[in-house]
Amino acid sequence: MLYHVVTVLCQIYCTGPLLRAVQESRLFTDSKTFVDMPLKMDPVQTLRDFAQLDAKSIADPVILASFVASHFRPPGQELIACHPEDWSDFPLSFLRIKNYEQRRWALHLHRTWRDLCRRVRDEVRLQPELNSLLYVPYPFIIPGGRFREFYYWDTFWIVRGLLVSEMPVTAQGVIRNLAHMVQQHGFVPNGGRVYYLTRSQPPLLAHMVYDYFLSTGDIQFLIEMLDVLEKEFEFWVKHRTLTLNLGVDTHLAKTEAETKDDDPPKPIEKLEVFQYRVKMKVPRPESYREDMHLVEGIDDQARREEVWSDVAAAAETGWDFSTRWLSHNETSRHLLKTIRTHRLIPADLNAFMCANARILASIHEITGDFTRVSYYNERYRNLKKALQLLHWNETEGVWFDYDLDLKGHLTSYYISNAVPLWTRCFDDDEVPHRVHAYLQRTGAFNFTKGLPTSMMMASEQQWDKENAWPPMVHMVVEGFRLTGDAKLMKEAARLARVWLTASYQSFILTHAMFEKYNVSAMSDATGAGSGGEYEVQTGFGWTNGVILDLLDKFAEHSAASATPLWPVVYLCVAILML
Repeated sequence: MLYHVVTVLCQIYCTGPLLRAVQESRLFTDSKTFVDMPLKMDPVQTLRDFAQLDAKSIADPVILASFVASHFRPPGQELIACHPEDWSDFPLSFLRIKNYEQRRWALHLHRTWRDLCRRVRDEVRLQPELNSLLYVPYPFIIPGGRFREFYYWDTFWIVRGLLVSEMPVTAQGVIRNLAHMVQQHGFVPNGGRVYYLTRSQPPLLAHMVYDYFLSTGDIQFLIEMLDVLEKEFEFWVKHRTLTLNLGVDTHLAKTEAETKDDDPPKPIEKLEVFQYRVKMKVPRPESYREDMHLVEGIDDQARREEVWSDVAAAAETGWDFSTRWLSHNETSRHLLKTIRTHRLIPADLNAFMCANARILASIHEITGDFTRVSYYNERYRNLKKALQLLHWNETEGVWFDYDLDLKGHLTSYYISNAVPLWTRCFDDDEVPHRVHAYLQRTGAFNFTKGLPTSMMMASEQQWDKENAWPPMVHMVVEGFRLTGDAKLMKEAARLARVWLTASYQSFILTHAMFEKYNVSAMSDATGAGSGGEYEVQTGFGWTNGVILDLLDKFAEHSAASATPLWPVVYLCVAILML
C-alpha cells in the first residue's frame, strides 16, 4: 500500500510532465512551493485532468495557474501548530544561567519551541495519497522559514535544545518520528516529504537516542530503539559503502614484504568506507529550476544525470552546497556544474558511522547480546582504522576528505576537517592538540565571531567562506570539551564565548535567530550569512538548540553583567564516553 502511494505521488511531486510544466512556467518564486502543495483530489484523477490539457494550454500561465488552483491547496495546510505538552514557563535548568541577559535570551529561545512546533493533521494519515508530506505520529519542531517539515540532521541539535529546556516528552517524540521513518522506509530521509525519499542526511539518529538516554536515564527507550538503529546502520552499509584496496585504490604504499621479488605478496588489505551516494535521473523537485539551469549546455543525458546525482548526494551531506564537493582545478573550482560528490570519501561521515558502531555495541552490551557486541566492535575498530589510514594527515595533524581520482587528500581548510574530533574515534591523546594547532595555523581562530566554514572567499556557495554554521561550531566546541584536557577545555570555553557573544549581538539587533552567520569582520550589523539557493532563513531550530546547549554547559558560573558583551567563564566535567 505504502509503496503504491509513494509511486503515484512521485508522478506528481518527483518527476513527470505536470511537475515540469509548473516549475518551468515559474508560477512560484520558490521551486519548493509547488511540491509542498497538498492535492484536492485523487492523484490519478489529477494526472488524468492534466493529460486533457493540450500543449497550448499548458504553455499558457493563466490556464496552468487555474489548473493548479483547482487541483492543489496552498502549502502548509496539512500541518497545524501545536503546543508542546511538556513546555513550561521557566525550566529549572535555566537557574544555572546566572547572567541575567543570557537567561532572558535562553527564555526567549525556549518560548520559540512553541512557535516552531507542528503536528501532522490526521487527514494525512487517513489520505496519504493527497500529500507530499510524510506522516509522522508525534509533534515535532520545524527549522523555520521555508522549511515546513522535519529535517534529519537538524533534529539532532533541536533535541539537544529540547533536553536543556526540560522537554523530554517532545524530544522523545521527534526521535520516534525519525524511527517511524526507518520502520516505514528503511532509513531516515533528508526531510519529511515524498520527494526526499531518494536521499538521507548525516546519520545522527544513534547519537540522538544516546543523548536522550544520558539526559533522562530512560534505558527502556534506549533498548526499544535498538532495532531501528540497527536497521538504519544496515541501510548505510548496504547502500553507501565502498571497498578500497590499500595501495591500489589509495595513496597508501604497499608494505615492504609486498614489494619484494623473492617473497609472495601479502593479500591486499581492504577498507570498507562510507560515502554519500544518490542516483538521480531528474532534477531535485524542490530545486527543479536550479538543477535544470545547472545542466544548460550539457546535451549528453548520461552526463546530466551524473550532475543531478552528484547534486543530490551533496544535498545528502547537509552541505548543499560547498566547494568541498566541486572540482579543485584552479580554473573551475567554484563552478557548481563541476560537482563530483561521488568521487570523495568524507572524513566526517566515516567518523559519524564509527561513533554509531560504538554506540550500537554499547547498547548491545546492556542487553547482553555479546555476539552483536563483537560485530559492532569490529565495525568500530575497522572504521577507526579507516579514519587513521585514509583520512588522517600526519603532516597537517587533521583529517581530510579523500579524493578517489587524485588518490590523495583534499588539503584545503574546511571546518569539517575537525569534526571527527567530536566522535572520539581515535586512540592518540595528542590528536586533539594537533587538531587545535591545525585550526590555529590555518587562521580559523583569527575570526572574531566564530569558525568559518572554509577559506574559499570567492565562492558563492553557502557552505563556504566566512559563513559559520551553528552545528559545525557546536561539534568543534564539544570536540575540545570532551577531551578532558584542561587547556583544550579552556579553548572550548573561549570558542563558545565567541559564538554566544556574536549570536547575541545579532539577536539584539534583529530579534531573530539565523540558520547561519557571517563571521567576517566586514559583515553587516545583522551578522546573517548569505549565499546558496535561497535567502537566509530565520527561526531557527538548530541555531536555538546549539545556543541553549552552549548556555547550559558554559554559562553556569558566568558573572552578572549589564552589557550584552558578557564574559562566559567555563567550568564543566568531561563526560564518560563510550
